[in-house]
Amino acid sequence: MRWWLLLLLVACRSEPPALRIATFNIEDFPKNPAQVRGAFAELADTHASIIAVQEIDDPAVFARAAHEYLGATWQFVPSGWAPSDDHPRHLGVAFDSTRWHLVSSTLHPETALDGYAKPTLEVRLADAHETIRVLVVHFVSGKDGLATRRRQHAGLAQILARIPKGDHTVVLGDFNATEEADRDALRGLAAGRFTWATAPLACSAFWRRVDSCPRSRLDHALTWRAPRTVEALGACKRDGCDTRDRCPLYATEVSDHCPVVITL
Repeated sequence: MRWWLLLLLVACRSEPPALRIATFNIEDFPKNPAQVRGAFAELADTHASIIAVQEIDDPAVFARAAHEYLGATWQFVPSGWAPSDDHPRHLGVAFDSTRWHLVSSTLHPETALDGYAKPTLEVRLADAHETIRVLVVHFVSGKDGLATRRRQHAGLAQILARIPKGDHTVVLGDFNATEEADRDALRGLAAGRFTWATAPLACSAFWRRVDSCPRSRLDHALTWRAPRTVEALGACKRDGCDTRDRCPLYATEVSDHCPVVITL
């Protein structure tokens, strides 16, 4: 009987709980109270304990909303960086402190180029089982930004090269991967060390055009091991990824991106 109890205890100690990590570019947050409510309804639906966010113009509002809509145990670590035009658009990591505690946060300048491209935010979190290194990016957008994104990918590669092999590392955010060259760069970053977890995603964002609303795969994640599941939520899940004649109201009222959730 004691052997069975011992085996049960060993099994319980060696199996960490499932880890859900999300990323969400919340366009120009906070635009208005309705967007705050809508965005946090989407964040709650991720059931993630770690959430990377981009385009946070007011981190204090985000932190208060996290307490109100996700719970008082949620903490927020913003990037604390603003470009030369003084339009902040912070990166950030929100986490549930009932599971995680903050180990450290670092801002890496290698991806901050030309006075407007953003640095990479690194936040290290630990629970009873493991320490997770979360790197959040928001690369420049558009076809015209491809040359700068190439330099940002090179800068991100330098950051990753300094991280000890074997660390539990996740890189995620808005890579603005509009071109096949962007996907080649993601494939190169993952080669030999990471899993490009979001490679199968059909879409994660909307392009607002006068005559149509095509979808795109802008938001991505690299993970230290293969994920159990990967999905885009919000209107990407509800409306699908086919081009439509107009964007859903979600794209105007909440964001032009959808939350992406990875289960490890």
